[in-house]
Amino acid sequence: MGVDVDKIAEAYDVEVGNGMPTKNGADTPPPKYDVNTTGEHLFTWSDATTGEIFVITVSHPNRSGLDFWCVLAVKYRRDRDSEPISIMPGKRWNLTSTSSTTQQVQSLNRRMPERGWEARLVQAEELLRQNVQTGDDLLDLSTIENPPPPSYAVYPLLEENEHNIIGADGGSTKSILAQACCIMYTSGESIVPGFTAPKQPKPALYLDYESSSGTQAYRKRMLLTGANVTEQAGKIFYKRMYSPIQDAASELYDIIQSRGIGLVVVDSGSRAVGGETSTENMVIPYFNATASWGVTVLTVVHKAKSAESRGPAGVAQWWNQARNYWELVKDQTPGQNEVFVSLRHDKANDESLQEPLNYRIEFGSDFIKYHKESAIISDKILTEMHVTTQMTAFLENAPSSTVREVAASLQKSEQHVGNEFRKGEGTLFYGT
Repeated sequence: MGVDVDKIAEAYDVEVGNGMPTKNGADTPPPKYDVNTTGEHLFTWSDATTGEIFVITVSHPNRSGLDFWCVLAVKYRRDRDSEPISIMPGKRWNLTSTSSTTQQVQSLNRRMPERGWEARLVQAEELLRQNVQTGDDLLDLSTIENPPPPSYAVYPLLEENEHNIIGADGGSTKSILAQACCIMYTSGESIVPGFTAPKQPKPALYLDYESSSGTQAYRKRMLLTGANVTEQAGKIFYKRMYSPIQDAASELYDIIQSRGIGLVVVDSGSRAVGGETSTENMVIPYFNATASWGVTVLTVVHKAKSAESRGPAGVAQWWNQARNYWELVKDQTPGQNEVFVSLRHDKANDESLQEPLNYRIEFGSDFIKYHKESAIISDKILTEMHVTTQMTAFLENAPSSTVREVAASLQKSEQHVGNEFRKGEGTLFYGT
């Protein structure tokens, strides 16, 4: 439905103006340009004679190849004391497409004719091109004084403001660990022994494709009870997801900014890319979308089925784009209320790999509790650890063994075991 400006003017007994000349001439007045705290670009035209105000808002500008997409919204105010009227609530606009711009102009003219919409959009486009960059400003790295080492949202699992991944088979308690990370990040309490929580907690957002709000709330309270931590409101926000992250990136960006979110968990990666885990055209945009949020991200994924493959199931970009990749290995005896797990650190971009983290997870009637284990006590888990971890465990029980004996026990070649001994000589291993 169009807005009848003449009727509005008649009702308020004012002269009708347009905020600028009706013809798209060279005398078109420039708008006032601002960028608000949520990253929206505001273009405001004020008519000093009539008091009319037009505001074009552009949000989520995004360059993709030759395209330059954004979301366009337009509001009109009769004067500074009147309520704004939405002329266009929010439409996708491709600045590089003549047809897209023409469609926006035609749509605006149907709603409020003769308001110089083409000139306004041209001015907005020019300012956007000048101010929306493909990256940060050029920087001389030598000018950075005392650059800090990598920082962690939850040490040692989640590097701050980076993309971290936990991979495991189904039913391996990886979602419970992700919820535990949210609790530690938002409360500052270390509910998993050996993990360090941040000193200045922020809220977290759990984007869930696989479970429900009831299940996640239940897990959260069980973990809090097990750690004797009091639940707090406004700390962990939950959103059930159905569409791929790429489709919802702008909406999620607004949520993250408005709530002051510092950690986002995506559970799980396969659903977050619409099941296209082996398609780079879906996986790379996923990482681009999450990077645009500017926060710490933890993606929960299923690991590759093949024992020879490393990292998550799907294309290599899952492995390549992650800053940290941890794999969760579990062993559980049917009928027991406890699970043994080990976290194996397979990839670190900025620091050395961590030693495996070993836990016994106790499931009580009203609690879940992590207990630290000093060593891997499950043979099933041990066989999935790095060969040096297996060698160390064997030598702790048989300290005076030969390379041949170690290799035979681990079912590895003597050359493989010998090479690992040489790499760790003087640090991990000592002998002749």
